[in-house]
Amino acid sequence: MIGKHIKGKSFRGLLNYLFGKDGARQIGGNMEGTNPRELAAEFGISRRLNPKVSRAVYHASLSLAHKESLDDDTWDEIAQKYLQAMGFDMNQYVVVRHTDRTHEHIHIAASRIQLDGTTVSDSWDDRRSEAVIRKLEQEYNLQSVQPSWEKDKHSPTTGERRHIARTGEESVRVRLQRSLDQATHDHPTMPELIERTQQQGINVRVGYTRTGIVKGISYQLDGVAFSGTHLGKAYTFPGLQKHRGVNYSPKRDDKRIQKLMEQAVENPTPAVPSKQDDKRIQKLMEQTVENPTPAVTQTNSLPIPEPTNWEQIRLNLSQQYNLPNSLLTELHEKGWLYASQTGQAIFVERTLDDLPTLAKQLEPTGNFTAIPLNSKARKNGSFWIATDATVERAVLLSDPIEVLSVIALESTVDKEKRKPTLYWSVGDSEQIPLEFLRSLDTVVIAFKDNEKVEDLIAEILAELPQAKKVSPGKADCNGMLTLSKLQPNQSRIAESQGWEL
Repeated sequence: MIGKHIKGKSFRGLLNYLFGKDGARQIGGNMEGTNPRELAAEFGISRRLNPKVSRAVYHASLSLAHKESLDDDTWDEIAQKYLQAMGFDMNQYVVVRHTDRTHEHIHIAASRIQLDGTTVSDSWDDRRSEAVIRKLEQEYNLQSVQPSWEKDKHSPTTGERRHIARTGEESVRVRLQRSLDQATHDHPTMPELIERTQQQGINVRVGYTRTGIVKGISYQLDGVAFSGTHLGKAYTFPGLQKHRGVNYSPKRDDKRIQKLMEQAVENPTPAVPSKQDDKRIQKLMEQTVENPTPAVTQTNSLPIPEPTNWEQIRLNLSQQYNLPNSLLTELHEKGWLYASQTGQAIFVERTLDDLPTLAKQLEPTGNFTAIPLNSKARKNGSFWIATDATVERAVLLSDPIEVLSVIALESTVDKEKRKPTLYWSVGDSEQIPLEFLRSLDTVVIAFKDNEKVEDLIAEILAELPQAKKVSPGKADCNGMLTLSKLQPNQSRIAESQGWEL
């Protein structure tokens, strides 16, 4: 069984999501309400008992392995035991079952404020949750999974979890991790590992310094590239040796590695096509029939990360645009911002499910160049950041630098006064997640150079009546950030801040 949990601020937002899924049904709890409005009003009772608690909402999801099944009563019993073991023994809660995935799962919405006004402790709650789940697995004879803190790989992001929940398909990053785990099960040599991954359609690049020392490794699958660092410490070049038992000897292996990489460049497709490759090939054939002579040849993959260029990119963004180093570092660790082999800053555009759609490359002029993931660019994604899983507000901005500038500016506001916000950079109206934004009460349009995008603003306002246009002025948001750093009386943006992204 897999368990995930988060804390938030909006009961109504969470309940709207839980009850908004097709087939969702309430199967347990200790509350009278039967819909988001009624339940949110009930949750307000406990919130008023301790209004100082800003993050009073507790959301947990429990999922079974594929082919496992439980009836509603058993699920409700498990939810009760999970909450009690986590310290929720005098708390309001409701249990909702979803049927939108291929594996069974439930969601629990609970108040962290107990009916005596005290608050359930969240100390070491990740480890406590894993321990509780292990006990429940034994009690109900359910399939066990490895505790999250024992893993040496990066866990799926919120967007990747949404994608898996919606489609049942793993993200590219998870597929890479799984493929590398399988390829290293018998402690191969480094060339053997690279050869095995090539047979699975994975292109591996090993970077060397001028003196012939390995400086990093990256992986590319279906046109999406990740450095070893972005997959987790076990997938870096030294991590493969330390955590996966891969054997590497420079004198023995380097020539073979370089030869394999040359072969991969010439023939990046796997020896045995997978089902996904078959679909891509069929799509390419269809495109060839429709347009055998495309006027413009575009790249079909994101730029390959170059870890050794990152520090210079980080320094440039910090100095030229006054962006906080801590924010840049967190984005880099999540794989949303990295350095290319040519020394450019690459901002990854994604859908709300965290599926990469294209990259935005920052040019020395300050402009951005779009690099599509496929020959035909997808327009349903953008560079975006959310400060909480349960969003209450959205700010639409012009480009990634403006997004990061507003996040930095708003970080100086008292946390209790900040609303969980989605910051979304917009190039045209087709990039905007209209269905999602229509569910929010507050949408702010804060484009720079409003005069140049009047038609786009008019389109957005027509689709989102609740949206409000504000003008950051000629200085734009990044200019405002620069000015704020020059003002001695302005609140400081803490470099040590733990960004909740």
